[in-house]
Amino acid sequence: MSWSEHVIIITGAAQGQGLAHARALAERGATVIATDFDSERGQREVDQIAASGGSIVFRELDVSKADQWEELATWADETYGKVTGLVNNAGISMPGNVLETTEEVWNTVLGVNQLGPFLGMRTMAPLIARSGGGSIVNTASTLGKFASPASFAYQATKGAVRMMTKSAALALAPHKIRVNTVLPGLVDTEFIARHKETGALDSSLSRIALGRIGEPQEISAAVVFLLSDEASYVTGAEIIVDGGLIAGSTGSLLPRQDS
Repeated sequence: MSWSEHVIIITGAAQGQGLAHARALAERGATVIATDFDSERGQREVDQIAASGGSIVFRELDVSKADQWEELATWADETYGKVTGLVNNAGISMPGNVLETTEEVWNTVLGVNQLGPFLGMRTMAPLIARSGGGSIVNTASTLGKFASPASFAYQATKGAVRMMTKSAALALAPHKIRVNTVLPGLVDTEFIARHKETGALDSSLSRIALGRIGEPQEISAAVVFLLSDEASYVTGAEIIVDGGLIAGSTGSLLPRQDS
């Protein structure tokens, strides 16, 4: 299938990695449905991509709301007649260890990071199946593979996303839907920029084999691959894009909250 035949939904596409994914896919000729809770910024970014010739539209979406997912699926079906791909990229991180994490923080983080991908897969899988099959990519994190004391809720969700992906891959394979996970390490987004300014990332950088923070487009390369026909025999897999951090580290990705 050529990229021009793809219709791909991306969540959390107003900034950071999600925006990079949207730009990379639009540049290749795919039709991109970029979604985000931040409608003002999302529309502004999408307009810029569209002005460069990309086939892309913006739709406001709170990934934790099942009714909004249903509305998006109905709209996509009526507008394009198909969906071939879904990138569950939207995510939120709120600091706090197990003793400090409140129920409000827990529910907020799980709503975006874990409930969101679940609702996305459950809602869009039937439409992708009716389209002849396709690919779902879920964004986890290297913090879903090893522990940090200060990111309790975030790590819980990212670890869960890894196993949700594997379970969904088995269930959806008969419907010709592949489901995989991308695990980014430190990536140069606005969240990381705040830590860079304080020098809080210096110790983490020393544990990255390639000696630098990754760029959003480097994560996009893995996402694009998993959405493409070149990954036709890849499902239930995890692609780690972390510059070698996990390969040589058992410590936390970010410094302790009190450091």
